[in-house]
Amino acid sequence: MIRVLIADDHMLLREGLKLILSDTEDIVVVAEASDGQEVLDKVEKNNLDVIVLDINMPRKTGVEVLAELKAGGNKIPVLILSTYSAEDYKDLAIREGASGYLSKEEAPELLIDAIRDVFQNK
Repeated sequence: MIRVLIADDHMLLREGLKLILSDTEDIVVVAEASDGQEVLDKVEKNNLDVIVLDINMPRKTGVEVLAELKAGGNKIPVLILSTYSAEDYKDLAIREGASGYLSKEEAPELLIDAIRDVFQNK
């Protein structure tokens, strides 16, 4: 079972992502966060396999979260999910330690595949 934290500042999006993932047999959402600091707090308190992280979040951006996770030696794979085009942020996110990057405009099946991919390639 792949244990996932969903981090996005929009509750409606978090709920939609949970609904998409609820149809899978191998992925379960075990935690949610609405800002970057909450992501870091939840990482400490939960046994996670993958973080799905919005790049634009309050308190700490996704890039800042990536940097702190990396600095702390945390190896949990992070999939960036963003409204920004891949050309704008993908290279930066990967440089900062993201395992993958997906646009919020992609089909739901791609999210499921991307979570499985970053989990398997950790």
